[in-house]
Amino acid sequence: MKEATPSDLAQDNLAHQLKRAQVAQQQLRDFQELHDRQVRGLVECIHHLSINCKGQNLELDNRLAKLRAQLADEKDLDKALPELANLCRALQNQYQLTQREIGSSQQALLSLARRLAQLAELPDQMQRELHFFQQDVQKPMHTLWEFLPHVTRLIHHYESLLKERMASDEPLPITPRHRQLSHELAHLLSEMDFRTESRDVVAAIKAELAGEISAEQLLEAYQQVLHLVLADIAKEKSASQQFLYALNDALGAVREAVADNWNQSVRNFGHQREFNRQLSTQCLEIGDTVRNATQLDQLKQHVGNELSAIRELLKKRDEEETREFARLKASMEKMRKELTALSSEASGYKEQLVEQQRLNMLDALTQLPNRAALDERLKREYRNVRRYGNDLWVAVADIDHFKGINDNFGHTTGDKTLQVVAMALKNSLRKGEFVARYGGEEFVLLLPDVTEDQVHQILNRTRERIKAIPFKFRNEKLSITVSIGAALVTGGETMQETFERADAALYRAKRKGRDRVEIDT
Repeated sequence: MKEATPSDLAQDNLAHQLKRAQVAQQQLRDFQELHDRQVRGLVECIHHLSINCKGQNLELDNRLAKLRAQLADEKDLDKALPELANLCRALQNQYQLTQREIGSSQQALLSLARRLAQLAELPDQMQRELHFFQQDVQKPMHTLWEFLPHVTRLIHHYESLLKERMASDEPLPITPRHRQLSHELAHLLSEMDFRTESRDVVAAIKAELAGEISAEQLLEAYQQVLHLVLADIAKEKSASQQFLYALNDALGAVREAVADNWNQSVRNFGHQREFNRQLSTQCLEIGDTVRNATQLDQLKQHVGNELSAIRELLKKRDEEETREFARLKASMEKMRKELTALSSEASGYKEQLVEQQRLNMLDALTQLPNRAALDERLKREYRNVRRYGNDLWVAVADIDHFKGINDNFGHTTGDKTLQVVAMALKNSLRKGEFVARYGGEEFVLLLPDVTEDQVHQILNRTRERIKAIPFKFRNEKLSITVSIGAALVTGGETMQETFERADAALYRAKRKGRDRVEIDT
């Protein structure tokens, strides 16, 4: 067998080293694939995060949509970095909007304080306190929590003045204006929707307003309602502000993670290029040494040195990859925790928003759709009329002599009357028909795809059903009747014009003796 020459051995060693270099390059490609998968995972996290952040305001939603579109192109993620900065600016704009609202509220408080200070015979101490209050309320405020104590402080000034003015044994006289204010407040309470924990207090206020009430009790009722409204506003703003803070923190963390990963990717690309250059240089040096070698021992020593340098280079690269993998793993875990926390908070907040939206479309007293819901339904039905040429009747129903019921039997009876009539109207309708409380004692019905004769039958049947309700109060039977006017959407008129014709028909029914249906022809 022919012995291997030094040149053959050198070539074999070179082939072995080149094979190892190819293995190292394959490892680098595997690492790059791992890095790409991790970047895709990070992009997916950001995508889900942006979905959970929708619904704050239109500008923020547009920014989030743009970010998702940019992240869809994984090869050009650097374009997403400026958009993350734009998102932060959008959040800053939301903060500035809140600042403007606080500024407007400051001006309102200042105006109230000035009007209070203009009252005659104010004590000197209160004059001084109001002077200092006007100075304090004009100072810059950055959060709701800085503003609310000023509201409480002004309310305290009002309370102090009221107590002083009412300290005498002589009660304040009750005027017709006081009674009107009492009726208006009771009506307003019926229209508003308070939190569950406040409803017992509201019911007690309404019961007090329904009877004979003194000026002191009326002022106390207004004060209680003001406290309830302020408490509701504070809770809503607090929840919104906390969510915005959490959103801002999460987006900041996302932006930081994306920026870090991008910077690290740039550094890794540079390290990889340098590693490839060094590996290629050493392989070329081995080739030169093999070609120029004249002695086997010299060749062995030189090749051995070069191989040691390559092993050291590979070891260093392996350590760098291990550190990079650990850093990416920690970054992804941090992102996962941020996303989980924000997703949980966003889900809870969205549930509250959905429930609040549902309540906002519902009349609190009658549980019928309210005026806002009516407007939405009118728009939809009007589109159907224009698109398909369907018939649509608009009817306006009004409870006859409702003011007399309130005046003679109290607002509690008036509220019960509204609830009974609302239930009767709801039960009189068929599938596809709609009824809403328009305001006060008025209701609006939408009747699609029926003829004029059918409208007469439906509305008269409804009127008779309400008239037949066995309604009693304090063993005294009350007769409840309604007057109804209706009009068909025709030609190119708007829904408002149709509603005005139906309203005019209603007042014709009132003039003709009430408890009747009038159709605009």
